[in-house]
This record gives sequence, structure tokens and C-alpha cells, in this order.
Amino acid sequence: MTSDSVSVISRHTVRCANEGSWTSLDSIFPLGPLDQLVAPSVPIAVVFVYTSSPGVELIPVERLERSLTLLLDYYPHLTGRLQINSSDGTPEISRLGTGAELFVARCSERLDASDRIVLPNLPGAGNALLAPFDPSLEGVCRDPIFTVQHTRFACGGVALGVRLHHITGDADGFFQLVGDLAELYRNGTSSLARPPHIRSYLSELTPEERVAALDFEPSQFYVEQSPAFASYPVTSPSHVRPTDPSSDSWISTFDALCAHLYQRVYRARLQLRAKDPTLPELSPPDFLTPVNLRSRIGLPPRYFPNALHCQYTSLSHDLLANGPLWQVAKALHDLTRTTSTTSKEEVDRTYRWIAAQPDKRKIKQGFRYGSGSLMLSQWNKMDMYADSVFDVAPVLVAPPFTPISLVDGLGYFIPTGEQGGDIDVALSLSEPIWEFIDQDEHFD
Repeated sequence: MTSDSVSVISRHTVRCANEGSWTSLDSIFPLGPLDQLVAPSVPIAVVFVYTSSPGVELIPVERLERSLTLLLDYYPHLTGRLQINSSDGTPEISRLGTGAELFVARCSERLDASDRIVLPNLPGAGNALLAPFDPSLEGVCRDPIFTVQHTRFACGGVALGVRLHHITGDADGFFQLVGDLAELYRNGTSSLARPPHIRSYLSELTPEERVAALDFEPSQFYVEQSPAFASYPVTSPSHVRPTDPSSDSWISTFDALCAHLYQRVYRARLQLRAKDPTLPELSPPDFLTPVNLRSRIGLPPRYFPNALHCQYTSLSHDLLANGPLWQVAKALHDLTRTTSTTSKEEVDRTYRWIAAQPDKRKIKQGFRYGSGSLMLSQWNKMDMYADSVFDVAPVLVAPPFTPISLVDGLGYFIPTGEQGGDIDVALSLSEPIWEFIDQDEHFD
């Protein structure tokens, strides 16, 4: 299906059902240090697809819009607009009550026109099912933080394209938000059984706390002293069995899959450069993955804002090019279990240090994005299907690769919706690399 098959027929500003939900907040809604490190231009965008039975109107727009107004009573800060504090570069939310936005669209195609309902077969590979998005700083500060596009297909099926500024919440918070919308829609009431927690961790420090927080040196962040020169630390741990054959240690499925992808993608990149020596040298093979801190530091139940700490490392050429998979898997296993993510005290001191910085724009992390890097996120642990039931359960829940996320070396592990815990890998790589990936008998 092409993007041209989708036409937006109306757009609606959506505000809280109860005006007091946002007027009771301060005029500036603060974000916390775990939010402030997220690039303002990066959204979370997911498409939910629902198929219809004959004679059944799935997810009527009026009912969805009413449910959105009720949802915003619980998430009133999402009616505001992002702004960057000019004095210290801190992102924050202002203009509360401006509203979220609902787009209503029609698609001239039928969902059953394809053999399978998968992202590549949807209009624009799913992108046409999302509301328009301007990634410029001006755009993300001008436009809504939260948008939903309701697209009805010729067969009666419906897609909900949901987009949220990542700076206000992570994937866990995003799917919680959609789950709360679905609950309000199904129940037809204004009450959630379990309200969300929307205040960010360490979003408000006293002046004394800020002074004390600066007396600490975090292991993975630094303050840029010059736009030209900076030093930073990178951790460098000095169908194949992903565990040490001589050890009884365990490796998770996520560790093993990450190691497999890290090694196979690196080798494919080497093959590409062997075939075309005119290509620039690979950047350092840095690897990054987010670690969910919710349970590790005892955040409140149903915590909505960002709670991800990005761990990164860089393994040696010899290990990635020639070493056994189990050594790569062990390095990645150890990476997410260092004191920087397991020690509540160290996490707290690290993010207090970030919150206290007089200029957030100068905070840097050592991960080096480039032609050799890889970033992988674990979405398969989230109940993306069961929590997004409106009239019926979705047949597909997936993040389209948008112009923002279509970068060389970004991947998500996502559930398939089938019983048994099967996992799909959505992976974005530079197009020439796929020739070698497709030829790799170990890459399946």
C-alpha cells in the first residue's frame, strides 16, 4: 500500500475533560534528569492495527476522542508544549492546556489486500498511519507532545498511530499510556483502576541539594569543556553456544540475541569494506542498550516518565571479528549489571549530578554513534498486545521506521503477538550491508 492511499479528513485539538486537571499544575511542568538526556527531536511512534467483522464499526472516532479527553485528566502535562529553558538548556513543559491532537484519516485500501498484515505492507510502511511530525527544535516545541491518528480502511479495519515525545516518557510509559486509553475506552467511565505517576524522579531539587550533588564524578557522563576537544570513558571488557562451555553461568535470551546481532552486523560491515575499499574506515564498534531502572531504584508503581539508563561499551575488533559468541554475550551480560545500574546510591548520585548541572546542554555521554555502532532496545518484555485492546485485540503492534529512526545500527526486539513468546527483530542498517546480512547463514 502506498502513502497516497491515506487521506486526513479532519484534525481535532483534544484537551482535558476537567479543566482543573491542568490548571492545578504550575505554569511550568518540570522534567527530571532521566528525561532531560533524551534528544527533544526523538519521538516514540507505534502503529496498532485492528481488523473488523462485517457490520461492526471498530473504534468510533467520537468515542475515542471522548476517551482521550478523560486520559488527559490523568496526564494533563501532555496538553502542554515543550520548551528549552534559555538560561540553562533544561527542557520543560509550558503552555499547559494547549492540547493534544487527534487526526482522522481514511485509507482506500483493504487490510486483507495483503497476505500478511506486517509493517512493510501498510501504507508508507506504517508512516502514513502516523500524524505529521516536524523533528526540528522549532517543530517539537510548537507542535503537540502527544498525537493519535485514527485511520479507517476500506474493509472497516482501523489503525491507531500513536506518537509521544520521548523526552516525556519511555517505551514502558508509552505502552502504559495506550493501555490507560484502552481501559477508559472499554469501560466508558472517567476512572482508571490504577492512576499513573507523572512526576519525574529528581525533577525538583533544593539549592542545597544541587550544591551537594556536584560533589560527585559519574562514570559515564562528563561536562563538555570545549566544543572541539573532550575526553570520555568507554567501558572495554577485555548457532553458537552463547555461554562459556567451561562455566555454569547463565546468559539471558536478550544477552544472547544482542551478542549475535552485534557480532554478525560487525562482520557484515567488515565484508562491505573489504568489497569496497573506498568506503571510510568504520567508527568504533560501540554498543548501547537501555536499562530500565524502575525496579532497581524503587520508582513508584505505574511510573510514566523516562526511567532508562543507557549503558554502552566497545568491544575489540579481534573479539567481534574472530571471537566466540559466548565471550561477546558475557560482556553484554556484565554491561547491564554494573554498579552504575544496580546500585541505587550510585544511580541516585549520578542523576542528582545531572539535575544540578548549570547548563544541561554541556552534559555528554561517551557513546560514539557512527558507521560501526549498534543500539538495541528490548521491547518484547512489554505486553504490547494485551494492554491495547479497544473493541478487539490488535493484530499488529509495531514501531515504523520513521525518518528519525531510520539510522544505521538501530534495532528493537518486539513481541509477535503469538503464544510462546516469539520475538521479531526490527533492525535498521545502511542499505549496502543487507547484501551480506542476507548471505549470512547464521543470520536468521
